[in-house]
Amino acid sequence: MFSIGQFAKKTGLTVRALRFYSDKGLLEPCYISEAGHRYYNDESIVKVQKIMTLKYLDYSLEDIEVLFSKGEIGLIESLKFQRNQLEKKRKQLDNVIVNLDQAIAIGERSETIEPTLFLSVIHNLLKEDEQKEYLNQYLPKALVNKLYNYFGMNLIEMNHQYILLTHQLKKAFVEPIPDKYLQSLIEQYVMLIPQELAKEIAEALMEYELLEMDEWLFPSPFTQDEEAWFLEQAMRLGLYGGYDDE
Repeated sequence: MFSIGQFAKKTGLTVRALRFYSDKGLLEPCYISEAGHRYYNDESIVKVQKIMTLKYLDYSLEDIEVLFSKGEIGLIESLKFQRNQLEKKRKQLDNVIVNLDQAIAIGERSETIEPTLFLSVIHNLLKEDEQKEYLNQYLPKALVNKLYNYFGMNLIEMNHQYILLTHQLKKAFVEPIPDKYLQSLIEQYVMLIPQELAKEIAEALMEYELLEMDEWLFPSPFTQDEEAWFLEQAMRLGLYGGYDDE
């Protein structure tokens, strides 16, 4: 048998951790002396190995406690389930890494980085699948795929222009600029999506007169005041939705 100190050294756990596992009912000492000293044996080592392995596999202590109560059959089924969960996490992490690489590339192209604006770009990258699912409720699936395929083909350059133009328009809201320059900014901004594609989307959405986009999935880079100003200026300059009224 091993004293709690000896067992701690042998397993690499702290005495405090061993006491905690005991209190949780996961690792009871094989013997407690009249003086209250705890002792462990070789079977306890096997139990620690099981606990550490399951923790490594991302099980919580509560999950481990339930598993131990089910025996080997419950363990095998749970391991299959845990593998599927870890596979999902791996795919999510791979997707996050790809999106972060794209965000870094976009950021490195941009001379001016406004944190809130840049984070909204990252938000859109991470939420692409959810955005597609949402839009599929209102637009033909083929049209949604067409839109995001266009984004994908022009991702870095498009987002670079988006950040640059949005930043310049937000500045123009605070410090007025000549109409010729403002008109150019607005035209470039609305032309981030090709006219033909924008028309297809607008026509498909015509039946939803009161449709309000999910602000969490599709955050606006502008405040409400900035949005109102943007539309007012576009109409004043003879532009609406990127098309010349004339």
